[in-house]
Amino acid sequence: MQDQNIHYPEKGLYHLKQAMVAIALGREQDPILWPYQRAVQESNLTDLRGFIESCAVYLFAITLGMVKEDIRKRLQGFGDHPEDYLAVNTAVPVAEAQEKKVADFFRDLVCEALSLADELKEKYPSIELEELILIRKNNQQSQSPAIRKACHIYPEVSANVQGFIRSRVAIPDIYLFSDTGAGTVDQSTFIFYHRSDNTEHLNFLCGHVLPLGAGRIDFLAAELRGNLDPCHLEAICQKREEGSEDQAIRQAKNIIGEDLKKGTIKTLAQAKRKMINQDNIREIKVIFGGGGHCEHPYERCVVRGPFSHSLFREPINPPVVGLPIPHDLTFDGRNENTKRRWMRRLNVAYGLSFLKEDLSGFTYPKDCEDPNPGQIWPRVRHIPDAVSKDEC
Repeated sequence: MQDQNIHYPEKGLYHLKQAMVAIALGREQDPILWPYQRAVQESNLTDLRGFIESCAVYLFAITLGMVKEDIRKRLQGFGDHPEDYLAVNTAVPVAEAQEKKVADFFRDLVCEALSLADELKEKYPSIELEELILIRKNNQQSQSPAIRKACHIYPEVSANVQGFIRSRVAIPDIYLFSDTGAGTVDQSTFIFYHRSDNTEHLNFLCGHVLPLGAGRIDFLAAELRGNLDPCHLEAICQKREEGSEDQAIRQAKNIIGEDLKKGTIKTLAQAKRKMINQDNIREIKVIFGGGGHCEHPYERCVVRGPFSHSLFREPINPPVVGLPIPHDLTFDGRNENTKRRWMRRLNVAYGLSFLKEDLSGFTYPKDCEDPNPGQIWPRVRHIPDAVSKDEC
């Protein structure tokens, strides 16, 4: 696809990451797979999983191929020395990254893509599916120790907040992160603190992936109008992104908002259950991120309603913490509003740009089932280190 401004191309494949999660977990009836099921039927294929794998490998490979090409332009001779090294960090939502099936599936496909990056880059912008399947079948490199060592899976929220936790505004505390993408809202509650060796650590109390992303507003509005044609979806999307509304878009936003309130209450409730002193939930701070974030419904319906719920002895107005613009990024004279708008989309990429060894450690929600004071609430002088097999 040449026009990156088109969100819903005719016979397009949307939300590949969500499709990968659904297929990894065996949810073949998930509505997110409908465009892929349609493409498989029209191509007389029988293997939906294999088709999604091929889509992911091709997308990852051409992206990595472009990255490698750019590196070679900047660093002449890169790759000639045996100690030259390229690592790939891939972000997956917390709730899904802790699922071994999902983490393994993503890592396997990223490893395969890295091994095919140079070859498939030459096939851009299009390739016959049969040729791609044959190339994948003949590839013997994706399981090599060097490739496996270079590819890592990392929680998306952890990547999103790397700039924050490295900044002067970051303080040890409990946070709710609400990240709005095109397909989902990824919510996590986490404790940020410094361990006894002064390294930063994130303890995730819970994580949810809510199917309430900005693109869901478009689909709901289109359903309310009775027309799911891609051209109609595209018109709704453009109108929404321009800040315009009609009755269908307003109604869709209100539906999303009510579901977001319920999802946020669930996120907060699970976090509260894991806290030693449950009244500390009142000290929570909120961070928003994601390219789809806007005031209504994504900010309004998180900070209003859920914090007046019976989870709290009395309603609170949680502080909203902004993600700072990293000091080591330049934007060529763009104004502050433009920089902040861009950083909503770039925070994850910025966080993943660090070597795995330099990224903050974390503990998944599934490893915080039996909390102790050192694991959960860092407001003491010395924190006993929490040990977890999945910890980075």
